[in-house]
Amino acid sequence: MVLHADSGQNRLYLFSLPRDLFYRGRKINDIYRSFGAAQMAKDLSEITGLAIENYIVIDMYAFIDAVNILGGLEITLPEDLIDPTYRVKDEGKWGTLFYEKGTHQLSGIEALRVARSRHYTSDFGRAERQQHLISAIKDKVSRLDLRDMKRIYDLAATMVSYVDTDLSPVEIVNLFLQYRKSAFAKQIVIDTSNVLYHTYSNLYYLDKKLEDVDDSFYKGAWILLPLEDDWDLLRWFIRSTIEGDLNGRFGAEKTAG
Repeated sequence: MVLHADSGQNRLYLFSLPRDLFYRGRKINDIYRSFGAAQMAKDLSEITGLAIENYIVIDMYAFIDAVNILGGLEITLPEDLIDPTYRVKDEGKWGTLFYEKGTHQLSGIEALRVARSRHYTSDFGRAERQQHLISAIKDKVSRLDLRDMKRIYDLAATMVSYVDTDLSPVEIVNLFLQYRKSAFAKQIVIDTSNVLYHTYSNLYYLDKKLEDVDDSFYKGAWILLPLEDDWDLLRWFIRSTIEGDLNGRFGAEKTAG
């Protein structure tokens, strides 16, 4: 996820980029594994056109602890979340992941399950759920005040223990104070409904389409790319989302720019 904070307008913009986005010969989820968070931030700056100045890598245990410290999260699911491949243990009994459509009060481990499940929904659907969870966390944190000093201290201790970031504790506190009342103006999943298309790596390298090969052809990895392989289009989409100037004018804006 990429978070853009507009201090002038007091607005936040959250963009989810899919793990299978194929940039310079590798999926972006492999950039972090191979080269670390700093390189990931640098490459995401190039991909998005945003000047990413800092990064935060949150361990799953930090996520669980943070949600529990905040007293859980209330999340509304627009449809049933079913994942027979995701094994869960509740009250000593094993089962598989299932949450009915509707509003749920989630503990830390339950929120993590909702955030991670993807085998029976798309990666884009998971990204949308993750954005809802981030928004819920932000709303809870924004309501903390001096009466919640223990929770604030516990959250800070969790950050120190489990979070990898290039921000200092003082910088984190200052950013929290600066943006705690800011609202999410947009929460966008970059996907095939806006500026991406999907193909396979070997088809991409050979400039072929699926109908050009037979069943014996090894297609390679499933990947995502900007429409017409135009990274400027993706950058335009993000910039125009922030500036409020989309209006469906992909081609016109790109040419004029």
